[in-house]
Amino acid sequence: MKFSNALLAGVAALALVSCGKKDEAGDAPRSETSREAAKADAGSPLDKRFSLKGAEEVDVDALFALMPEDERPSYETARFDEDLGATVVENLRFADADDGEAVIVSRAEFYGVDMDAIERIRGAEDAGLDAPFETVFQKVRFLDVASTGHMEEDEAATLAIGGVEFDRLQIRQGGFDEEGPGDEGARFFNAVNLAGLYFKDMELVTTSDEAPSVAFSAPDLRFVGMGGGRVSAVIANDLSYDMKQSAESLAAMREAMGPQGAVFLSGPLAGVVAPESQQVAMESLEWRDIDFSGLLAWGLKDEKPPMSEKDLIDLGTMKATNMVTKVNGKTAATVEEASVSAADFTWLIPADIRADTKGAVYDFTAYVPETEEEALKVLKDAGLDKVTGDGKMSWAWNEKSGAADFNYVANLDKVASLQADMAFSNMKLDEIAAAMDDGEQNAVLSNGAFKSLNIKLEDQKALDAIFSLAALQMGGTGEDLRMSAPAMIRLSGAQVAQMNPRFTDYVNAVADFVAKGGSLEISAKPAEPVPFATLQANGATAQQTMPDMLGLTVTHEE
Repeated sequence: MKFSNALLAGVAALALVSCGKKDEAGDAPRSETSREAAKADAGSPLDKRFSLKGAEEVDVDALFALMPEDERPSYETARFDEDLGATVVENLRFADADDGEAVIVSRAEFYGVDMDAIERIRGAEDAGLDAPFETVFQKVRFLDVASTGHMEEDEAATLAIGGVEFDRLQIRQGGFDEEGPGDEGARFFNAVNLAGLYFKDMELVTTSDEAPSVAFSAPDLRFVGMGGGRVSAVIANDLSYDMKQSAESLAAMREAMGPQGAVFLSGPLAGVVAPESQQVAMESLEWRDIDFSGLLAWGLKDEKPPMSEKDLIDLGTMKATNMVTKVNGKTAATVEEASVSAADFTWLIPADIRADTKGAVYDFTAYVPETEEEALKVLKDAGLDKVTGDGKMSWAWNEKSGAADFNYVANLDKVASLQADMAFSNMKLDEIAAAMDDGEQNAVLSNGAFKSLNIKLEDQKALDAIFSLAALQMGGTGEDLRMSAPAMIRLSGAQVAQMNPRFTDYVNAVADFVAKGGSLEISAKPAEPVPFATLQANGATAQQTMPDMLGLTVTHEE
C-alpha cells in the first residue's frame, strides 16, 4: 500500500485543494477551527494562535522516512515547543533533484501526529474501500512558503504563501493504493478526508515571453469540510486576479489575429480587444454545499453511472460581493452582488441553474487610452462612462416531461437591453437512456426538439456609440456611417432573399433597426416542436425551408 504518496499529497504537495473525499459516515471530520472557518465573516484561522494540550514530540525523521527516498524533504532544525504542543521544523525543503525545482517552508508546525495510527494505515492488508479512517494529525501549519526554480522553456512561475494550514487529516486503513480497482482519482478522494485547508497571503505569479503575465492573490482562502465527495464551504476574502500584456505578448497576438484583426490592436478600440492590464477583484466569496458524493461512488467502480442514478452532482450555492474590474488602472465595472442560487443536476445534465447580478455599474471609457480624446468624448456623450445595470439567467429541465426552458435578461439603463427565451421539448431522461442503450451516439439530438425562441434587443444609445467609434477606426462620421449601413445590409441581403421571400422582411427589419434604433425582435414559434435531428439535416441541405419550418419572424419597432 502506498500510504506515503497520500501523506505527501495531504501534507506536503498541497493536493487537496479541489477534492472531496468519502468516509464511512459520509461526513468530513470537524474541528473547532473548521466550524469557525466556515463562517464568512470569520478571520483567517492562521491569524489565531493554536496550541495542543498534552501533545507529544513527533519524530520527524521517522515521519519523513515514510515517504519515498527521492521525495523526502530536508530541514535545518527540529524541536518540540511545549507552549504550542507542536514539533517545529525550520527551513523544510521539498526539492526535485532532476530539475532544481523546490518548495521551501521557513517554519512547519506539526500538532498531534499519531505515528501509531500511521502504522495501522500502512499495516492494513486488503482493507477495502470502506475501511475505517484513522486520524493522522490534528493540525499541520506551513509558514512562509516559497517556490524556486519553477521554469519551463519561456514560462516561469513563482508561489509565495504566508501560511497554509491542514486541519485534522484522516486516511483510511490501507491508505491510497495506486494499483487498486476503480478510478485512481476516486480512490484517492475516497481514502483521504480533511476538516479544512486554509491559505493566508497566497501570491501566484506566472510570466511568459509570448503570453500575458498573470498574478493571483488570495489573502484569505479556505476550503472547509472535505469528505464523502463533498465540500461544505469555500470561503474567500479579497481575491484578485491581474493580467498584464507585454510588448512581446501583444506582438504575438497581432500575428495570430492576422492583418485584419491586428487593425483593432492599433486603433482606439485596442483596449477593448486586448487591454495592456486588467484586474478583477472581489471582496468576498461564499460557495457552499458542493456535492459529488453520488458520482464518487461510481468512480470507485470506474464505471459511467447509468441514467437511473439521478442524484450525482450538486454544485450548491454561491455568492460573490463587491467585485471590481479595472482596465489599465481605471475602474471599468463594479458589481454589488453576483449569485448562483441553484446548480442542480439530474444524472450528468444540468437541471436547475439560477444566477443573477445586482447593482452593476460600468464605465466603458476605461477601455480607451487617455490619448484617444475623440473616442473618450463619444463614450461620455453617450453616457457610457456611468451605466447601471442588472442581469439574470435561469435554466430549468424536467427529466420526466422532457420540457426545458432557458431565460436570460440583461439591462444597461439608458443604453440597451436584451431578453432571450428558449424552450425545448421531448428531452425525457428515460427515452434518452433507452436511445443510449441502443447504441445511439447522440441521444439528446435524436430525441429532443426545438419548441420556441424569442430574442428582443432594445436600443437607446448603444448604436449611436457603436457607429461613432467605428467611424474613428474606418474614417468619416458616425452619422454618415449609420446612414449608409442600411443600404449595405439590404444589398447584401438581396441574394439571400432569393432563397425564401421571408428573408426580405428579415433584412428590412434589421436595416430599419440599424437606421432608427428602437427594438428588434426575433421570434420562432413552430406549430409543433421540431426535432433537433430535423433542424440539423435541414440546416445543412435546405436552409431555405428553415424560416417556414420554425415560423420565424423578425420585427422592428421604433
